[in-house]
Amino acid sequence: MKEIKAYIRPERADIVLSHLEAIGITGMTVIDVSMIGSWADKKDLNISLEYCERYSKAVKIELICPDDLSEMVIGTILDHAHSGQPGDGKIFVANVEDAVSIRTKKRGVESLQ
Repeated sequence: MKEIKAYIRPERADIVLSHLEAIGITGMTVIDVSMIGSWADKKDLNISLEYCERYSKAVKIELICPDDLSEMVIGTILDHAHSGQPGDGKIFVANVEDAVSIRTKKRGVESLQ
């Protein structure tokens, strides 16, 4: 299994999420976040006294998928989040050793259902 975390522009979130659902991704976490430093969109910066930095808004999508779907998930995010401008975001992929559904007690890929 793979854990995929994508940081994308907020205005691209709805289209990315709908396309991920269309390819069969049934569970995701979606979080509003702020990008700081070189990841931030320089055209859409806000000043924060708390962070003492410039930051821009982003959406973080987290999901776990079977290994054989990971390239399709990455491609879907790339196709629908890409604008070609700085601040488009990042995708990170990590291996997941195991997963357990608390409700069903199923493990591995079966726990994702």
